[in-house]
This record gives sequence, C-alpha cells and structure tokens, in this order.
Amino acid sequence: MVFLKTFATTLAAATFVSAQHDTGAKLDKPPLHDNLDYLKQGLIDNLPETNFNYDLQAAGTIPDDCNKVATGQIYDTVKYNAADFDIFNVHYDDCGDPWVFCHHKQSPITIDSMARQFGKLPVQMRQWIRHVVDVPADAGWAFEFDGTVTFVNPQDDMMPVIVHETGHSLDLSGAYADNTLSASDRWWDNYNQDAKVPDTYASTNAVEDVAQNTVVAVFNENFPGGFAAIEPDYEKISHQYYTLISEAIDAGQGNNLFKPGQSAQCTHRMAPTDPVPVGGAKRRSVRERRGAAPVVGLSVNVTEIVTRRDGARKRSDCSLRW
Repeated sequence: MVFLKTFATTLAAATFVSAQHDTGAKLDKPPLHDNLDYLKQGLIDNLPETNFNYDLQAAGTIPDDCNKVATGQIYDTVKYNAADFDIFNVHYDDCGDPWVFCHHKQSPITIDSMARQFGKLPVQMRQWIRHVVDVPADAGWAFEFDGTVTFVNPQDDMMPVIVHETGHSLDLSGAYADNTLSASDRWWDNYNQDAKVPDTYASTNAVEDVAQNTVVAVFNENFPGGFAAIEPDYEKISHQYYTLISEAIDAGQGNNLFKPGQSAQCTHRMAPTDPVPVGGAKRRSVRERRGAAPVVGLSVNVTEIVTRRDGARKRSDCSLRW
C-alpha cells in the first residue's frame, strides 16, 4: 500500500507529453506468464457473490444488441437463431435496475451460473456492462461490443474472463478519467517503465494489455496480501496494474471500482437496448408467453452511462479463447 501511495503521488506530479499511440500494435515486452489461469481460484474465492433473482421475459422480442450478436452482425462466425434465446431480467440486491441477459437455450451453463458469476463483479464495475450473452460452441471465446459481453461456450469458473471483458468496457466506454485509457499518455508512460506484460495474450496490443492488467488489479485489490503475495516478480508489471488501481479509485470518487462493498448500490448504468421482434419464433410454453415485459430504459434512481463509441471503436476486437 505504501508503494501505491508513492506511485499515486508520482502520477499526480508527472507531466505527460501528448503523443499518438498505436493501440492495435503488438507489444514488444516479454510476458510474465503464459496465461493468467493461476489467478482464477483467488478471484473465485475472494470476490463475494451478490444475491440475485431473475424473471423470464415473454417470448417474441430480444434486445437489439443481443440480436446483433445472435444474428452474426458483430462477428459473422458467431451466428444463431434469435428465437433460440431466453431473455432474463436479472435483479441484484445492489441495484434497483435489472441487467438483461440473453441466454441461449443450448448454452453449456445455466442462467443461474452466468448470473452468479457476473454478480461477483463489484457493482461499480458491473454497471459498465449493458447486456450479458452466452451461447454454445465447440470452443471457448469471449468478446465485448459497446458494453455488451458475449461468452461463447462459457464455463462455470471463468472469473478472469469476465473481469477481462468488463475491463474492455471500462477502458473503451469511458469509465476512467484518462479516456480511452489504453490510448492515453498516462498508460503508455507507465507501460514503458515496466519490464514485462502480465501474460502472452496481454502482448497482443495495448487494449488487451489493459484488460489483462485489469484482471491483475482486481486480484490485487481482493486477494489477501495482493498480487505480490503470489507473484515474486510483481514489480515487473507493477506500473501497469497500479495505474489501473489509481484510475479505479479516481473513477469511484473515493471508492475503488475494483473492491466490492464500497458502493452499496449502483449509481450509474448502461441502459439496455430497445427490444426488437424475433423472427421465426418457435412455439413457446404458456410460462414463456406470459413472462415479464421487456426492460426499456432506466429508473430515475441511476444516471445513464452514455457511450460515444462509434464505427470500429464499438467492438473491442477481443479474441480471448480457452
């Protein structure tokens, strides 16, 4: 913690020279590890679950962004029949507005598993996610699109992946003062002071490096003793993940986005996208036909997060696989 205070003071006093940074270029620093699987159990054990319940929406519509994912408009290799999705309003105790999940009927995990894992994210991180989509496939993959995260062939223990994809939205949708963080002078100045990046995938480019360092930062803030307790070479990437922690504290206005329980209730939310009709819908059960109404907009209790991502910037182009 002394290091963080000193580091934050150094950041505050630093003067950055504005520069153009190629966030899509491969990074030339060696990885600390092949992957971040060694952080998985620590995240699972130390991020508490949030109580939740859910209701199934009536059949016939699907949120527009879920429909774009389902029908191959985001990636043409991810294409399904929108009628094969169940749409759930998932209510967490720490937010009066539900999240709308788009759960494929043949997904390898249940809606309970998906909602439980997502609920382990601290609410101030979670509120930067618009929709959660999960679909079946032969191999695992995840990506983020304007705040909507999609898990292809999801698993019951994928907390590092969930943190990573949420990290993309925090970075690219404007959660941090240095927006976009991965393109900022502050990020690159601190990246240049480190000897390594967290893992092989982090070396893909700066956007993926920020997302993987988000996993390290969340681990550091919740595991007893922090990242240094399990990683003797933590200083080789410390400027990167401590930059994220500093940004998370600033963004939380005194709270820390990466620590659960510091905000009792959500304060901001990405609004769900408007429902669109589902074509080719199959016959549904009475329960499905009489389900909950689609969620439109947000309540007056939260401030809407409005993103200004357009064109190619809407998609993080993540190719994290397992």
